[in-house]
Amino acid sequence: MKKAIVIILFIISCGKSTYNCGKIDRKYEKDGKYFFALILDDATGSSDVDAGRVYGDVSVDKTVYLLKQIGDDYCIEE
Repeated sequence: MKKAIVIILFIISCGKSTYNCGKIDRKYEKDGKYFFALILDDATGSSDVDAGRVYGDVSVDKTVYLLKQIGDDYCIEE
C-alpha cells in the first residue's frame, strides 16, 4: 500500500509544469535568434530599499517574437 501511495505522489508531482511569467521589457535579435528581456519581479513599489526589478532573457521563435509586443505578459515553461 505504501508503494502505491509513493508511486501516485511521484506521478502527480512530475505531471505539473512550472511557469515563470514576466512582462516583456525589451525585444532583441542576435545572430539570427530572437529574445525577450522579461521583468520577472518588479518591487519598485516595495518599502525594501534594495528591492528592484529582476530581469531574465528568454529565447523565442520568430513567430512568437513578431506576435508579442513590449508590455505583454509572457510565460516560459521550465
